Amino acid sequence: MSEYKNPIDIHLKVKSLPSLCFNKDDFLMDDFCIDRFISQCRKHASLDTMRDDLNMYHKMLCTAMIELLNKDYTDFVNLSSNLAGLEKSLKNLSLPLQKLKDEIEITKTSLDETLQTVTNFFSERVSNHGNKVLIHHLLSVEEGLENINLLTSEKDHDKIQVLERVAFTFNNVQYHMRKITDLEDYAHKKEVLAIVAQNLEQQLQEVFLQNLSIGVSDNNLTLPTQTQDLQKILRIYSVIGEERKLENVFQISIVRPFMKKLVTQTNITKLGLDKLLQEILNFIPNACSDVLKLTTKGINKDVEIVPGYDFLVNAVWPEIINSFELISPVYLFSLGDPQQFHGNYCSVMRFLDQFEHLCEVQSSVIKFRKLSSYKEFIQKFNLDVYFQIRFQEIAGKFELDLFEDGFAKSNDKSLPYMLKATVSLWYCLNLCWSDTVFLPFLRNDFWKLTMQLLSRYNIWANSCIKEIKNKILELALLIKDVETLTPDLKRFFLEIIQPKLCYGSVTHNTECAFQDAETSLREIPAVSAKLIVKILNEKCSAHLKMISSIPQRFRKTNREIPSKPSPYVSQVLNPLTEFSLEANSVLPSEWRSYIESQVTDAIMKQCVTLMQDVLTSIKKMEDSLKILKRARDKSTGQFSHGVVTDDDKIRRQLAIDVAYFEELIQKSDLHTSALKSLSELRDIIASADKIPGFSNAS
Repeated sequence: MSEYKNPIDIHLKVKSLPSLCFNKDDFLMDDFCIDRFISQCRKHASLDTMRDDLNMYHKMLCTAMIELLNKDYTDFVNLSSNLAGLEKSLKNLSLPLQKLKDEIEITKTSLDETLQTVTNFFSERVSNHGNKVLIHHLLSVEEGLENINLLTSEKDHDKIQVLERVAFTFNNVQYHMRKITDLEDYAHKKEVLAIVAQNLEQQLQEVFLQNLSIGVSDNNLTLPTQTQDLQKILRIYSVIGEERKLENVFQISIVRPFMKKLVTQTNITKLGLDKLLQEILNFIPNACSDVLKLTTKGINKDVEIVPGYDFLVNAVWPEIINSFELISPVYLFSLGDPQQFHGNYCSVMRFLDQFEHLCEVQSSVIKFRKLSSYKEFIQKFNLDVYFQIRFQEIAGKFELDLFEDGFAKSNDKSLPYMLKATVSLWYCLNLCWSDTVFLPFLRNDFWKLTMQLLSRYNIWANSCIKEIKNKILELALLIKDVETLTPDLKRFFLEIIQPKLCYGSVTHNTECAFQDAETSLREIPAVSAKLIVKILNEKCSAHLKMISSIPQRFRKTNREIPSKPSPYVSQVLNPLTEFSLEANSVLPSEWRSYIESQVTDAIMKQCVTLMQDVLTSIKKMEDSLKILKRARDKSTGQFSHGVVTDDDKIRRQLAIDVAYFEELIQKSDLHTSALKSLSELRDIIASADKIPGFSNAS
């Protein structure tokens, strides 16, 4: 970074100085103070040093200044010589400039006067034009009122044509009246025009109602002339911008009398809400067809449509709402009877759909749905409270059935389910989506309730499985119910829930939720079957303990060689056989086969273990006795051959038991996978066939 240089040093080209006791830049500071300067310098040097440095810096500045003056001396001299005679030249130049300035001032004054004159002229012209226009409006108003008086005094002409001409003239007068609002006699003209408007409106209404009554008296067979007259009247009101007034006349004179007569509490009780609403819908084509075909596109394409009208939305619907407000809301919107509330709501929704269909035009339907009266009328049906009532009915009943005795056998023969809990679940699911309970607006709420019912059933089943100790028949009924319920639920979802849930299609999340619920239910049979196997295994295994007591029966008892099976053999399979007989008509064949094979296999494995322990024990004892016996026989010189020992009898008894086991299994109708275990049993007691004397004993 280059060293900072003092501006004075740069301008005077001061050569570099030796180090000074002060900073040269201090002299350029705006707040330079000699006292502060000396005080600062005294900290670094003495006064003598300061004096010498100041003298040195002063001489250097003087030398630099002289060199600068010498260098630019020629320029200074030339500058003074060039300025000689400049004052005279300036004086000669100022005279023509002053003259030009005076001429410009004169021209400006002239232009301002001319501009003011033109401005005044145009202002006067604008004022005159405004007065002419105002006079034109006044003349038009007077002429229009005079024409109206002349037209209304004519009696020989067609009344519709006269009224049509009066209406067009009146519309023109109204236009001109809006232009003269600042005149003093405007109020008077306004009063006159109001009287004309009132008379015109009264006559138009009379003709309008007269033509409507003719159409009704002729059984709605509207004549061409009557159609033309109605069309002219509608066009007249459209021209003068009073369509709402004509719709109001139609509402008061045609719709209101009919609604007051029809929509009463007595008629609702007598006819029913459905029929009463149908009568309202029948009224529209019967009494409103004349005006609808002239104002609605799509009803009659051969007739020219008069735009700007919507009799159904602006005249018929408000009167329908007013009529229903006079009826006691306890009947129509009350939740005291949910069944009645459901019927009323469905009837009203069907009525609204048909009413929208009669509107024909989509824009009219959109306008109808945006009406505050439409929204308020629908909101009077408190669907949230209705769902809470249904929720308490359905979920409360299901919970009560589970709490009382869900595992009890059902007496309902109309369903293929055995347990009360399953029957109650199926009843509640059907109730959720039945036509007497379900409402499309609450489809998401009823879907959540369905998932809650399935989840509650699954939780109940699993909790009961954990608490059950010996009720294996109830577990079999649960397996049968779940196996029957799962395909029924799938079919119920596709045929009943899906069309109502999303009108033919369901979202991915909905399908996943149902599949999860279905998967949870499918796990119940496997858990129940394993518990049945465990309970049956425990019951059957209790008799196998007698295998360990067989050696005690033959040791030192001098019993004969066994020829009959032990009593426990016939008792081991009794629990399984009894269960199979009881559950034969209930348990599905695949689960029955699974349970029987698992139990028999477990029994045979325990037999193998217990008999192996017995044989191992007697083998050890036998080996010990042989050693002692040999020693004794050797000392006495006697040897015994072909003698049946107690251990041989034990082996023989085990062999007979195994053979009887195999015979029982083969005779029974049990599904078994215990062949491997039986083979192991045969191998264990195979040595018994070599025992001497067995062939005779057997």
